[in-house]
Amino acid sequence: MNNKFLSLSLITIVLILFQGYSLLNISNSEFQKGMSFTGYSREAYVGPGARQSLLHLRQTRAGWISLLVTAYQENIDSTYIDYNHALTPSDESLIEIISYARQLGLKVMLKPHVDLLDDQEHWRGQIGQNFGEASWQLWFSSYQDFILHYASLAAQTGAEEFCLGCELDSTLERRQDWLTTIASIRQIYKGRLVYADDQLESQPEAVTFWNALDYIGQNLYPTLSLKLHPSVSELCAGWRRILPRLEALSSRWKKPVLITEIGYRSLEGGTINPWDWQRTGPVDLKVQRNGYEAALRMVRGKPYLRGIFWWQWFPDASSGGQFDTSYTPYRKPAQLVLALFYLFPR
Repeated sequence: MNNKFLSLSLITIVLILFQGYSLLNISNSEFQKGMSFTGYSREAYVGPGARQSLLHLRQTRAGWISLLVTAYQENIDSTYIDYNHALTPSDESLIEIISYARQLGLKVMLKPHVDLLDDQEHWRGQIGQNFGEASWQLWFSSYQDFILHYASLAAQTGAEEFCLGCELDSTLERRQDWLTTIASIRQIYKGRLVYADDQLESQPEAVTFWNALDYIGQNLYPTLSLKLHPSVSELCAGWRRILPRLEALSSRWKKPVLITEIGYRSLEGGTINPWDWQRTGPVDLKVQRNGYEAALRMVRGKPYLRGIFWWQWFPDASSGGQFDTSYTPYRKPAQLVLALFYLFPR
């Protein structure tokens, strides 16, 4: 039998065996076993397709989702953020899917993002790099309007956690603006707060307001091996470079670390620059599987780590599968690795 089909058959068997058990029980461990649930349209989270996909996600034994909602600004020099855009999930769809997540026993981190609509030469981390003082004031005014809207929705729906920013690297120099924003959020949202940084290797001390938050959030997409087909042990060796940096951050700020994003595409060389979502190449289900196993082995039992959220799971039950090169583990060998790890306590 073809090895790919054998792996997928094993996934199906395991999920059938544990489906009933996983829907009735959820670990009380403090370690957050998470998955990023990511939709990119007004009605992305509405209807039976999104519900079926979330049910499949729950069958991995994940206990948490980070629920994505993306707002948009035109380019890195824009000072207006539009959170009513045609590509932004509606409030109604967010409320509906959070309610269904509750029925499945899932806890929720609401995770708003800002992306660029018409600026292919840049990305969100460069927003504001050309701003003067007046532009900064306008941008933060718009950002506060945007982020407080979703903080209010998080409070309304009882979301356990709220991510108040993601990879906004060039804005981090504005420490007082961020502290003001955090204080405003705290007035309306009483759950736990995190910011998702992405500079562990380049500028690990870029965020200077961790003391105002509950968690140190890290989006981790480091190159762990330069090999196209690395083994699990080779990837674990790469993790030994990363873990001391996470522990140092936790120790300095006396806060636990939450891995707010991590992911590997099922693409040849998928553990090289795993942040690169545009690369093309042949399908490689094994490299994604090995990336999952190495990460899950290495985060287990680390007292300074509070959880891990995998990127990503789509609200489309037809996504994934053996010919897919995207980040989703759905219907791939990586899903089995995830399900087995999430089944057992930390």
